[in-house]
Amino acid sequence: LYKICNLTCAQATIVKQVALSAGADAAVHREVLVCGVEKSDLLIGATVAQLETICTKLLKQPFGLKELAHQLREKLSLTFPPALTIRCKTFDWMAKTYIMGILNLTPDSFSDGGKYLDPDVALEHAKKMIDDGADIIDIGGESTKPFSQEVMPAEEMRRILPIIEKIRAYNDEIPISIDTRHSETAKKAIETGADIINDVSGLDWDEKMAATTAELGVPVVIMHSLGSPDVMQQDPTYSENVVDAVYKDLYAKTQKALSAGIKPENIIIDPGIGFGKAFEHNIELIKRIEEFKTLGYPILIGVSRKSVIAKVLNVPPMEREEAAIALNSYAASKGANIIRVHDVNSHYKALKVLDCVIRSS
Repeated sequence: LYKICNLTCAQATIVKQVALSAGADAAVHREVLVCGVEKSDLLIGATVAQLETICTKLLKQPFGLKELAHQLREKLSLTFPPALTIRCKTFDWMAKTYIMGILNLTPDSFSDGGKYLDPDVALEHAKKMIDDGADIIDIGGESTKPFSQEVMPAEEMRRILPIIEKIRAYNDEIPISIDTRHSETAKKAIETGADIINDVSGLDWDEKMAATTAELGVPVVIMHSLGSPDVMQQDPTYSENVVDAVYKDLYAKTQKALSAGIKPENIIIDPGIGFGKAFEHNIELIKRIEEFKTLGYPILIGVSRKSVIAKVLNVPPMEREEAAIALNSYAASKGANIIRVHDVNSHYKALKVLDCVIRSS
């Protein structure tokens, strides 16, 4: 099933007729026939062979439909994201669901703020997550919870660099992700031993981040957020369906990344649960997470201990783990490749069993 957005009535009419002539199904706004709407989305239900026929016929049509045919063919040619080797670990996205363990080195994170400020305590927690089955350790020195304020790079680096050094001295193989919006922090962290940049702003906060990431040649998580943390939860609204809005934004951000020189195999996308979204937005994104697979990149999702769970259960952060497992298991079954979590051990067990079902040959 393919969705094509914002077609004129003329475009929608032609595409629908071409689809029907190829034996496929197509649906448009009911007012398209009489030009009662300015724009319409179009849904096409077709086999691969039918879509190829549709593309061939659209190449001969006016109104910009030749370009649409090329875009459809590009989507048809998408294969599963290629395996990615980070340090000593190969991430085969078809083989299993990967776990990113969270290590917050902040005094004000929403669920574990202040718990791991001591580098030795932080190291012990990192060791436990590795033993429990984490595939990546995600280190953050700035809280990006709703209404939080920016932490400057100097303070951010003071928090994170010692623990990166300690983890590397203990284990030289575990991939380390640095959760930062700042290119200066990202560069220093990678030079110190980190491997992945996890930018909640999707390369938007720091104008140098895209170029820095390309220069470093490392994987990057590009996330959607509606504004910066200090304002993102002030009545988040979207002018269109939230999935369409986030999809378009992630597409634009990945194009920006590619233009900056970031290799496509180094891009990971994240719809940004809880970042500028109301409860209904978060639920809709989780329900339809598989739609983001058509962007062609591995998908990371983070719901661990977030308010989307509290909205249903009305429990504090430390009592949200079972619910997080439920949401993460659903997301993994629909195509999420990396699950970002606080409780690694319980997720490792749940996802190991789930993968036997969803990824068995």
